[in-house]
Amino acid sequence: MFITRLTAAAALAVWAAPAAETVEIKGRVTNQLTAEKYQAVVVIVTDRVGVELGGARPDRQGRYELKITGPRYIILKAVLEGYPDALYQLDTEEIKESTEDREENRAFGELRVPIYHQNITFTPKAGPLSLEDLLARENPAAVKAYQAARRQKEAGDLKQAVVSLEKLIQQHPGFYLGHIDLGMSLAAQQENDRALEVFTRAQKLRPEHSWAYIGLGLALNNKQDYGAAAGFLEKAVALEPDSINAQFQLGQAAFKLGRHDRALKCFEQVTGLDPKFSPLAYKTLASIYVSRKDTQGAARALESYLAHFPDAADAEKVKQILTRLGR
Repeated sequence: MFITRLTAAAALAVWAAPAAETVEIKGRVTNQLTAEKYQAVVVIVTDRVGVELGGARPDRQGRYELKITGPRYIILKAVLEGYPDALYQLDTEEIKESTEDREENRAFGELRVPIYHQNITFTPKAGPLSLEDLLARENPAAVKAYQAARRQKEAGDLKQAVVSLEKLIQQHPGFYLGHIDLGMSLAAQQENDRALEVFTRAQKLRPEHSWAYIGLGLALNNKQDYGAAAGFLEKAVALEPDSINAQFQLGQAAFKLGRHDRALKCFEQVTGLDPKFSPLAYKTLASIYVSRKDTQGAARALESYLAHFPDAADAEKVKQILTRLGR
């Protein structure tokens, strides 16, 4: 069985069998809930354009089952008050028969309704939509073109990737990820004004998502407009506190603005989330501690820098600084 778990919401995208085939879907809610809570769950099945095909509620043990007749592409959404909806993707063409299924299929042949099993798990807190979440909501043709452009970018052909991404968003102007990758590619080439235009469109497409704000902050940092950058980046970290990119870019903007308390917090968050994300994080922390005459704090930051980047080109110079600091 091929199943992709998609984070925040509980919707199951089921790639069913041939058009208008009848299938039975069953499973259980895996969360430890009261009997009343299980029965409060609502499971709704629609096609990809939102036409409802069927629905069900679990029993007091959390088990549910329903039978629908519909097209190949099916959305199954489970809702429970107090929890974000959960989202899954299922390709029924990849499902293997169990031994019991195979025996029953031999006995009943085409008269037997196929049964597909899928459990539902509600997560206690909704996080930002991941790349997989976002792609699952997009037109398959747009996703295919996007993935091709990503391969060009990963192969180092940034200029061709930009051409491909520009063509993609012309054909699919509502494709958020296409805007994000195009903006990042333009910013990487220091085409920051164009990047800002693209990220602004992206922000309007998904104002609840952090990546457009990160892109706006990055491009504005590149233009040394640190005040405007900080505004967008504060919004990004409010939406996604554990985003290393958002914390790093905000730390840079805050440092340039002389907001050392904020920069310190950001870079400590960066090194805590991924100690090897950037050597600049440790160097900036050391600079902040030096400005405060906290030599021990500066020494700790530089020691962490050497621990995580032992082959850095300036490693010997840093060791000399540590010696002068008495370490």
